[in-house]
Amino acid sequence: MSGCEACDAKKLVRSPSGLRMVPEHRSARSPFGLDEPPWVPDKECPRCMQCDTKFDFITRKHHCRRCGKCFCDKCCSKKVPLPRMCFVDPVRQCAECALISQKETEFYDKQLKVLMNGATFFVTLGSSDKSELMVCRLSNNQRYLVLDGDSHYEIEIIQISTVQILTEGFTPGGGNTRAIGMILQYKVPGSEELTQMKFTASEDFSCNKKLSASWLAAMHKVSKGGKTYRRL
Repeated sequence: MSGCEACDAKKLVRSPSGLRMVPEHRSARSPFGLDEPPWVPDKECPRCMQCDTKFDFITRKHHCRRCGKCFCDKCCSKKVPLPRMCFVDPVRQCAECALISQKETEFYDKQLKVLMNGATFFVTLGSSDKSELMVCRLSNNQRYLVLDGDSHYEIEIIQISTVQILTEGFTPGGGNTRAIGMILQYKVPGSEELTQMKFTASEDFSCNKKLSASWLAAMHKVSKGGKTYRRL
């Protein structure tokens, strides 16, 4: 176990929105996580905030677990998984939030799992002319990129500034390119200067090229979506 995963213990907590499985230590939270929103107080929402239906004894109000706004049952009937808030079961969400959460499902169920499974690359640090064969993976708590070979590196995801995917192959229609590597720039804690790493997929047939390409594609999607996820 790497140092960045030493505090991965989790605990089950109950909130007004439902059961959540969260890290025992707040410092171990995933950078892709999302805090529960405060609920709009019942007294401040006499009508549905989507269709303007007036609440009464028959038309009850429901809170969306993602945005905290108040809706009638018709406008907040879907129960959708919300892994960003660590909910154990699908939770009630308004139509707009449900669409966002459904789109994020692929990110959590596919891209992050591919990254945590890892892949093998030749890694070159900075301007060095030497590369090292390393297994690269996302840590279980999703906070670090872990590289293991003769050397060992742990790069905090929030310190990564740019991800450039290297490709080869070209057709007139712009298709049939494949990912063959990546250039990563990140900040080392305590320094304002950027450090660069180059990842190159191995040509050795003992290494799974398809796995490396899938890992790079997942990293590309994380680099495009991850910062957005962190800000939402």
